[in-house]
Amino acid sequence: MSRHCAQITSSGELFDLFENGEFGKQPILVIGEASNILFIDHFEGLSIMPLMRGIKIVSENDKEILVKISAGEYWRKLVDHAVENSWWGIENLSMIPGKVGAAPVQNIGAYGSEFKDVFVELEAFDYKNGELVTFNKEECKFGYRDSVFKSEDSKHYIILSITIKLSKIPKPNLSYQVLADYLKDKNNKEISIVDIQNAVNHIRESKLPDPEEIKNAGSFFKNPIVDNEFKDELKSHYTNLPIYKISNTQSKLAAGWLIEQCGWKGKRIGDAGVHDKQALVLVNYANAKGPEILELANKIELSVFEKFGVKLEKEVTVI
Repeated sequence: MSRHCAQITSSGELFDLFENGEFGKQPILVIGEASNILFIDHFEGLSIMPLMRGIKIVSENDKEILVKISAGEYWRKLVDHAVENSWWGIENLSMIPGKVGAAPVQNIGAYGSEFKDVFVELEAFDYKNGELVTFNKEECKFGYRDSVFKSEDSKHYIILSITIKLSKIPKPNLSYQVLADYLKDKNNKEISIVDIQNAVNHIRESKLPDPEEIKNAGSFFKNPIVDNEFKDELKSHYTNLPIYKISNTQSKLAAGWLIEQCGWKGKRIGDAGVHDKQALVLVNYANAKGPEILELANKIELSVFEKFGVKLEKEVTVI
């Protein structure tokens, strides 16, 4: 999908590209596993693929541990490693595809947990100025599936590594109702980190298609955040509307529910379709092209807006 690609195994190779003027010649696209990208055309520029690997303990005590992970590690491998060592904090984020370097960009989240909850700092290469820079949590400006790295002014950073803080003391997070229901037969003190991961894996597998079997980019849309006044008005018309309180002024709506109410769940147009178990996921059954998936997404957005007055926002990046 890209005309030119550079696979990076060290920060030194990025400095070499900078010294050779490669970053000033063409557009740049940083790709991890490309699990959250929809290509609608060839990318006319240079794709950078960080392949650096490594999981290193920075410091630890009886209660917590600081771990530094290279951007090229697979997120799923990191979660498995943490669970195997009983390091609590990211077990709810099990089975999320992609590389570690993408986690802060998207502020990935699932089942009541978000990446920002464990984040300490990250190191990145600034290809605009040819410098290594460090970002703390405040500087990353984490939001719902958002960070400073998604803004146009900050797309000249290539994340090289992240540092996270995990707990050695059991801290099961059952704030997500489906997860709590799955483990309702266990006493909270008896719930192990393996129990949490197994529950998350089972729930994901029961609702989401395996990318190896049906091509998809996971959740295609963000769950919309609305003012509580508008939420109350919607609730008066749609009593079954799922609502998740965020603050005293805002609430989150379930995008999948909105899409399903518009009749899209399980619908197929050619080889592009909406998954029959989770309306939030758009799938490619065979040979659908990027523009066909995008056209389907745009139709879904329009129908949700016409029915509910809610504007959906794409979670995937369209190139």
